[in-house]
Amino acid sequence: MRLFYLAVLLALSHSLFAQQQYFYPEGKNFNKEILTPEQFLGYPIGSHHTRHDKVIEYFKTLDKLSDRVTVEEIGESYEHRTQIVAKITSPQNQSRLEDIRTKHLAQATRESTENVPLVIQLGYNVHGNEPSSTESAMLTAYYLTANEDPETTQWLNDMVILVDPVYNPDGRDRHTNWANMHKGMPPVADPFDREHNEVWPGGRTNHYWFDLNRDWFLGIHPESRNRLRFFHQWRPYVMTDHHEMGSNSTFYFDPGKYSSNNPIVPAYLYDTVYPKFGEYFSKAMNSIGSMYFTKEAFDKLYPGYGSSYVNFYGGIGFLFEQASSRGHVQNTSTIPITFAFTIRNQFTASLAAVRASLAEKSLLLNLRREFYKTTKSQAKANPVKGYMFGDSQDITRTAAFVNMLRLHKIDVYNVPKNITANGKTFEAGKAYVVPTEQENYLMVRSAFEKDINYTDSLFYDASTWSMVQAFNMPVVEIKGALTEGVQVTEDVVYKPFPLIKSNYAYVISLTDYNSYKAIFQLLTAKVITQTSFKRFTANTASGPKSFTYGTVVIPIQQQNSVDSDELFKVLQSISQSCAIDIHSVTSGFNPAGIDLGSASVQTIKKPEVLMLIGAGVSGGEAGEVWHLLDQRLGMPITKADVTNFGTINLNEYNTLVIVSGNYNLDKNAVEKIKTWINGGGTIISMKTGTEWVIKQGLSKEKVQPIDTLKNKPRTNFEDSYYIEGAKEMGGSIFQVDLDISHPIGFGFTDRKVPVYRNGKTFIKPGNNPYSTVALYSANPLIGGYLHKSNIKKVANSAAIQVSAEGQGRAILFSDNPNFRGFWYGTNKLFLNALFFGSLTTVPESQVGE
Repeated sequence: MRLFYLAVLLALSHSLFAQQQYFYPEGKNFNKEILTPEQFLGYPIGSHHTRHDKVIEYFKTLDKLSDRVTVEEIGESYEHRTQIVAKITSPQNQSRLEDIRTKHLAQATRESTENVPLVIQLGYNVHGNEPSSTESAMLTAYYLTANEDPETTQWLNDMVILVDPVYNPDGRDRHTNWANMHKGMPPVADPFDREHNEVWPGGRTNHYWFDLNRDWFLGIHPESRNRLRFFHQWRPYVMTDHHEMGSNSTFYFDPGKYSSNNPIVPAYLYDTVYPKFGEYFSKAMNSIGSMYFTKEAFDKLYPGYGSSYVNFYGGIGFLFEQASSRGHVQNTSTIPITFAFTIRNQFTASLAAVRASLAEKSLLLNLRREFYKTTKSQAKANPVKGYMFGDSQDITRTAAFVNMLRLHKIDVYNVPKNITANGKTFEAGKAYVVPTEQENYLMVRSAFEKDINYTDSLFYDASTWSMVQAFNMPVVEIKGALTEGVQVTEDVVYKPFPLIKSNYAYVISLTDYNSYKAIFQLLTAKVITQTSFKRFTANTASGPKSFTYGTVVIPIQQQNSVDSDELFKVLQSISQSCAIDIHSVTSGFNPAGIDLGSASVQTIKKPEVLMLIGAGVSGGEAGEVWHLLDQRLGMPITKADVTNFGTINLNEYNTLVIVSGNYNLDKNAVEKIKTWINGGGTIISMKTGTEWVIKQGLSKEKVQPIDTLKNKPRTNFEDSYYIEGAKEMGGSIFQVDLDISHPIGFGFTDRKVPVYRNGKTFIKPGNNPYSTVALYSANPLIGGYLHKSNIKKVANSAAIQVSAEGQGRAILFSDNPNFRGFWYGTNKLFLNALFFGSLTTVPESQVGE
């Protein structure tokens, strides 16, 4: 075995000819003026992991050396790594790229007899520690640039090939550094070697530890938004998405699992186009003797994958999954797998995708024409003619929803006048309407429908992804004539009204998403900031105005660090930076409800937050907390590795966040946390982190045990995957009843709140009648799949439980309120826990004598 992989590596490092023979033995004629990747990098492809900056440099070098290549910078990542796309086509096509793009886009909505070059896109490395694809992207770009065989010349004459070499620059470099740093010389194939086992959080994710392959639909991160903007400029017919999987696997290509195709996408795509392209992929892999599989495991349900997003715009996306060497060479259950071997498979698949696309151009043109004809017919037949939505009390959340829709080129219009429908009032200027009869009808359905009927009960990922539910957005279906105003053509940005100076107090409604950002800025400026436990109506500079639970109160005379003039300047700045209205109060005597000097108005403490991270902890959930506070509040959070917990002085923090995971803390560490909580600390936990908190005795609440049958009926072994897999909770939307008078429910105006659940942590309602903040309803499922064995477990269980522990408290979430940075509707529950966690006990003055 060792002789085998050493022979491969030696052959690759021996000469340029050896590389050429290994990666593209059929290519004969290459322009010698074009640098190969090896000539540019100084090492053979497959012998070393290439840094992101060198990849970008190579593509820009091809641009300089060849009139076949134009490189466009489309943006940058969080860590300021450049994102590029190379447009590779003939010199003649390069001179008229904009004309080609315009005519290509027109093919979507009308019959075209013009001979427009076919546009496709090859995309690589969305998971940073699946690096073979980016190396193959360099080989592919070189081949298309330098090869002068007749087939390649025809490709370039008849196609525009877009190449995005790195979807996830930050994650790639994290893994590249790891693999190169631990590379042995000679290489070590033992799977237990450090090279093959990254430390937490690994290179899969982006800067904030998010999985970018789930972000095409959500568009949370700059890497994704940059890609989406470019996608909609070109709308390619074909997109590839190259990944890696376990080292003991082989190679996967589409068609995928038929029962898990998306049911709203026209079946022609799955029935005809995918199988046809599969023939080309199988022929290519057969030619190099690589083992492969199809029609298993992977699905096309979720519109947010790189291999499925294009399906909702009249194109076809292909997923390639390559067994990973997770380094330079690794032993497997058969023979060692080398990095070079994984690259060759990805490169072979890339050229096969190019070859198939041009050969089946007529099939692709017909796909797009039929797609838009079919979806137009579906939209016309749909009794729902539009969706009206908007929350006049949360302009920030509403604007974020509109901007997300526009990211996907969904047509959105202003509501020109106040309208009441289905008991909901939509205000002009703060409400919008989306017609269903529009070009991107399928994406409208994906954004607004609560549930779609599936033919399968096994899900690779979520079983539902309704945007409108994730944003907890008031919405009504319109089945009659639409009332449309002006189309929204730019991102919605709210401009707050000018602040009027007060001599008494200021108030901010907590209903707006950005109010938490404002609170943090106030506390950072050392402004005494309070919150109201009761409703009231205040006399403001613009007249009487009603405020609900959690309203932020900023008194003027009770300030220690700022005088009235300084406070006014601070508030003016906050109003603009947070895009939020601040109301000037003219009197402390309120027309209705409590007065501002009431004991029901409590002072907010600045959160000093510690979150434990590291081995065993969910990087995704931790990253979601980090991203929320970093990007939306500008609030720092200390991320401490569990291995350093013994040296941490907990008294420097008032809040401890425990996300899902297995926390390897000994009894002394647990006792340290318990003492801290009893002394007044607040612990916030979610999902399996909640289970850990309860198991360690840090909370007296209880988890509902998962029932197991002692005597299960005898069943065929081959059915176990389907039977047991169907019981998993891959991700569905449920309804909870939220106590909006509780500090954790502050800022909500409706007790019915949709939540996302993809785990099996079930909390029993507490004995304290005031402690169950959110309770699942008796029939909680709103959208998605739920196995019958889980129905009773979810129904009437606690979604959020608060328990007093000495002078402190534990705030327990059964779910993840920050899921993928996308659930704006439940983010506020987590933020309430941060800012008002210490106020979750009944104020002493309200207890009575």
